[in-house]
Amino acid sequence: MGFIEDERYQKFNARCLFFDRLDGTSLSPYDSLNTSFNVQDNQNSVKQNLKIIKNSVNADTLFTINQIHSDTIIEFDGKRHNADGIYTKQRGVFLGIRFADCTPIVFFDKKTKLIAAVHAGWKGSYLKIAQKTVKLFKFYGANPKDILVTIGPHICKKCYEIKSDVAQKFLNSSLNFQNGKIYLDLTQENKNQMLQEGIDDKNIYDVNICTFEDKRFFSYRRDRICGRNIGGIIKY
Repeated sequence: MGFIEDERYQKFNARCLFFDRLDGTSLSPYDSLNTSFNVQDNQNSVKQNLKIIKNSVNADTLFTINQIHSDTIIEFDGKRHNADGIYTKQRGVFLGIRFADCTPIVFFDKKTKLIAAVHAGWKGSYLKIAQKTVKLFKFYGANPKDILVTIGPHICKKCYEIKSDVAQKFLNSSLNFQNGKIYLDLTQENKNQMLQEGIDDKNIYDVNICTFEDKRFFSYRRDRICGRNIGGIIKY
């Protein structure tokens, strides 16, 4: 099992990780560290995979949400919710976001110790879930200059082709036009939202991994029938 880690968080007694699809228990086409119960995979395999993740980050709780491509952000309360963002000040809780091309984004405030993880596909990005997360942190007393952000693996601007009906929802700064096709830059769109709210550019780290290109990760656009990766944050 491999993962990508933003090591900046370790000095604050926290970890931000994005797990690849390797060394789990699921069989093809969900091989092998699938974390979703909604893709027709064997349910016991998914439970085992989530246990592997939970143990690897030494979490008391691994918490996920039923992601619905919304701008809803909820506070961790141990209950299952329809949402696309989760936050908490509690220790020992790994806030997990499932992804297979959409963008997982992690937030951490160095002063209040508030943590959050959000899921931003084109719909969540259009609804400005990243911007709304920063606003939420401000509500809880955070200074944007103290917020660390990590943009996890997702489909890149060279691979994410969209149609004109979706493109018209975004400014040209987030679009690329090549050979009569339109591509959406999820990184730039979400980064712009966070910069607008006062996050320092130097505090935003993009792991710069494309799920469509890198076969260590599940990609819905590439494979259609596939599992889901997981990434997120925990503080101890």
